[in-house]
Amino acid sequence: MPLDSSDAIEHTIIVGVGGAAEWELADRALRPGANLMVEWDAIEDWLELEIGASILSANGGAEVPIDLLLKKPFRVARWAEFMVGIGPEMVPVWNATTNATYFGGEVALDFMFWPWGQRVGLWIEPEFDLTFPDGRVSSSIGGTGGLLFGW
Repeated sequence: MPLDSSDAIEHTIIVGVGGAAEWELADRALRPGANLMVEWDAIEDWLELEIGASILSANGGAEVPIDLLLKKPFRVARWAEFMVGIGPEMVPVWNATTNATYFGGEVALDFMFWPWGQRVGLWIEPEFDLTFPDGRVSSSIGGTGGLLFGW
């Protein structure tokens, strides 16, 4: 049965704050941290844009992945949405041996839930990243998640 769009929870802008983690596949290093993201409707029911930034602990320093995702939304229920996203990523790295910025791309699956109504919800976003540090290819899997605030 198709969802009645007049009954769906809709937002123009969403702000998310929560945790982040990344697992580097080559060296099997886990990098925990925090995340902040802002998402908005670019084309209603067709395209959403998200800018996200995380700060991750890494090798005695920090990494700050910043991404811009173009996401296609799919309404799962009145209070739930699923999105598929892809976009570029920039990763500044600071530690004892490295002070550099790397570029790459990201593919993400985004699940948003609004169990408490229109303004407060939860999200979880697993992702796969490819970056190109020092002329090599680096891949990782990770995710973000936390509280959402919608308007």
